[in-house]
Amino acid sequence: MLIGYNKTVPTTTGNKAFINFDNGASTPTFIPIWNTVWNVWQQPEILHKEMIPEVKTICSKFLNAPESIYDILFTSNTTEAINLVAENLSFAENKEIEPVVLNTYLEHNSNELPWRNISGHKHLPLSVDSDGFINLPELEATLKAYNKDCIYGKQRIIMVAVTGASNVMGSYNNLEEISRIAHHYKAQLLVDAAQMVAHKKTDVLLCNIDYLAFSAHKTYAPFGTGVLLAKKELLNFPQSIKQQIIQSGEANVGGIAALGKALLLLEKIGMHTISSYEKLLTSHVLNGLAKNENISVFGLKQIDASITENKGGVIVFIAKNALPSKTANQLAFNEGIGVRYGCHCAHIMVKKIHNIGPGLEKFQGLITRLFPKVKLPGVVRISFGIYNTITEVDTFLESLEESNISKKEIINKATNKKQIIELIKQETIKKIFN
Repeated sequence: MLIGYNKTVPTTTGNKAFINFDNGASTPTFIPIWNTVWNVWQQPEILHKEMIPEVKTICSKFLNAPESIYDILFTSNTTEAINLVAENLSFAENKEIEPVVLNTYLEHNSNELPWRNISGHKHLPLSVDSDGFINLPELEATLKAYNKDCIYGKQRIIMVAVTGASNVMGSYNNLEEISRIAHHYKAQLLVDAAQMVAHKKTDVLLCNIDYLAFSAHKTYAPFGTGVLLAKKELLNFPQSIKQQIIQSGEANVGGIAALGKALLLLEKIGMHTISSYEKLLTSHVLNGLAKNENISVFGLKQIDASITENKGGVIVFIAKNALPSKTANQLAFNEGIGVRYGCHCAHIMVKKIHNIGPGLEKFQGLITRLFPKVKLPGVVRISFGIYNTITEVDTFLESLEESNISKKEIINKATNKKQIIELIKQETIKKIFN
């Protein structure tokens, strides 16, 4: 029932079934979810208002975030949700302290840039290890230094803003422990759950999360809807502004209903079933990549019983003999495999895994300013959804083996594009006259 299932695309060797390994960017949707949107559009406006509290209840139950404890606001996406929390901090004046927001090098831009731009607030990044995990002793030591020992004068960490699941490293950080440490030192916790909600059970109450944000388009629903959970009394917006936020977020009733339906479907399948299946795919691809001497994988390179809960279905790598852009193009042109390459809106983390120091970073900045069309190489990313299969993984692994320059001469990009364009023309003409 996946929309687009078994869709064929033109490749250099003929039409092939499209393999979508770019679920970290957006997940496709299913026929029941589309039907939900269509049915909502047919209803009178008076019924639209009745659907909003229904979906809030679905979100509350799915995330274990009781409505008696949490406000649930709809937004356009995760980015807007986090920006609202950042803006909200500006309304909470406290002249007795100099507020600090503690972030990490792991973050997507959506959970990093907003904290840099709050007037009167300091932004402090926290290191992560080579596998993409937050250093918990460093987190505690930092909070202790600022909030208990007060060695930085009036500076106090008021917010710890972290990703629940990295969109680059695929790492699941220990939210329960991060929450315990943050709250012990009187700091609030915000979790960017965009890459987590559709892939792993998310328990907001158990983890004592103050703010949680995610997007529908990464949860098998359409673009245009996001969710912000916030503990009651934490949002300090003037009532008029808060009302505008609510009205704006609730305007997309079809998108909100689609999100509700998507969460119900995920719940019916079972989050344990989903996470177990995606770990099977992840383990299979990691084992296959380990056998390819031409591939370097970043982050956890294998899954065993001791780390099975800490790695999601996101894997990044580079080919030793080709830029990430060329590797991605070869997978698309030759086998119809959709992956993503670049810095994935997490430039700081990608620079860290490439060991790019301050000097080279400044040089790169100069080059990109002088030549805006130049893109940083980054990494290739594959990311799984619930509909991907072991067979697709095997096709991907075989395609990487075949694209090894030392084994097979690669058709250049220009030639590939010409072949693809010609195939598209032929297919279009067939559809018109058949």
